Amino acid sequence: MAESRLKSYSRDDLDVLFIALNPPEQSNSNKHYFSGKQSRFFKLLAVSGLITQEIPKACADERVFGTKEINYRGASFGVADLVSDIVETRSGKVRVVAADVLTLVSRIRSLAPRFACVIHSKVLNSLNRHGGLVRELKYGWCGLVLRDCATEFVVNYFPNGNSITDGEKVRIFCLLRDRLE
Repeated sequence: MAESRLKSYSRDDLDVLFIALNPPEQSNSNKHYFSGKQSRFFKLLAVSGLITQEIPKACADERVFGTKEINYRGASFGVADLVSDIVETRSGKVRVVAADVLTLVSRIRSLAPRFACVIHSKVLNSLNRHGGLVRELKYGWCGLVLRDCATEFVVNYFPNGNSITDGEKVRIFCLLRDRLE
C-alpha cells in the first residue's frame, strides 16, 4: 500500500478544519489535497464565497490551507484525513476502525478549531458510531457535538461523485461562511 505524500495542514488557531476520509490515489500522486481530475472541492469553496477566487487545484491546497490570502475574511483553513495511512480512491475499500475516530477526536480537541467541516459520509457515520458525541451528526449545521469542546461541527456532502446538487453543497458551505463573520 502506498504511503501518504500529502503535506499536513492541521495546526493550532484554525478557523475551519475540513475533515476528509483519506488520501485518494491521484491527489497523493500529485502531492496536493483535492487535486484529482474529478475533484470539485475548491470550485465549490469559491462558489460559496469561502475562498474569494477560483484557483487551479494543482496547487490550491497550498494557498487555501497554507495561507489566508484568498480565504473569506482572512480565515485560517486546514485539512485532515480520518484515515491518513490508506491511499485509496474507492472509499468502500477504506476500512475505518474505532481507533481512527478516537485519534481524530483527540486531534480536534487538541487543535481546537472554531469549526470542523466533515466532507464525507463515511467520516460522518464513523464519528456517529465511535466519536462519543452528545448528539448525532447530520448534514448541515450541527453545532457543538463533542462534550467539553468548543468546536462547532458542520457536515457537507462529498464534493463530487454523487447525486447531491451543487446548490445543496454550496448552501451548506455558505452556512459555514456566514458563521465566520
